[in-house]
Amino acid sequence: MNPITTFVKRYPLAVFWGIAWAVWFLGWTLAALFPSDLWTVIMYSPFLTGVLVTAIAEGRDGLKTFFSRMVRWRVGIQWYAVALFLPVVLRLAAAGLTVAAGAAVPANIQLPAWTDLLASFLFPAFFLIALGEEPGFRGFALPRLLVGRSALSASLILGVLHAIWHLPLFVFNSDPPLIAVIVIAGAVLNTWLFLHTNGSVLLAMLLHASIHLMVGVFNPLFTGADAQMHLIMQAVVFVALAILLPLLAGRELGRKPETTPAIATDQPVVAK
Repeated sequence: MNPITTFVKRYPLAVFWGIAWAVWFLGWTLAALFPSDLWTVIMYSPFLTGVLVTAIAEGRDGLKTFFSRMVRWRVGIQWYAVALFLPVVLRLAAAGLTVAAGAAVPANIQLPAWTDLLASFLFPAFFLIALGEEPGFRGFALPRLLVGRSALSASLILGVLHAIWHLPLFVFNSDPPLIAVIVIAGAVLNTWLFLHTNGSVLLAMLLHASIHLMVGVFNPLFTGADAQMHLIMQAVVFVALAILLPLLAGRELGRKPETTPAIATDQPVVAK
């Protein structure tokens, strides 16, 4: 067997993160040196890296499972409600806490038209950001991290790895580093949803797109110091949820061994 193939089969997660990070970091560096909209394609590096590593490590059967997770839509309607509307509730809670902490109550609030919201949800939120990231992070990495680990541990590990992914956004895009806390805490919510929807990456994509959409809705409501306070309150709300879910559902976040999808065969994964 080719030594490269052997290495990928033995260390699929390490190879996945190595390639995805390398493409992402290099892409941002090149975009800074040679600005162009063409660099948007690097958004798809987790997705495409997941396809590449799966093809090498698991072949056709692995790819079948990988893509099937992306179209797994037969889940309870309540999970669609969670994916689409829980981000709204979380941002409303953060906004309420921001005002309670002394921020000025936003005046003359004008919500975007529903057509604009739908357009923003579809692109860039769903078809660029969520599609580019979630098949790799939740579809490829999470099932492997769940093997031999509790769901909570797998979530936090993935959250940290995902936060590292955001480093170029802190450097080149002036995103506040506190977002890393939200990303790590949000990974617990993502895993909880993933485990309750039979490993549906589609629902993870909807959740991600909804979270991103709320940025454009709520962030303009606060400026200056109030905007900083609002970001802090977002982190507080997400961390609170990340603590609450394990308290209510346990460290396995409601995982049932007989229904948890495994790496390539969708057989049960039992955490130690």
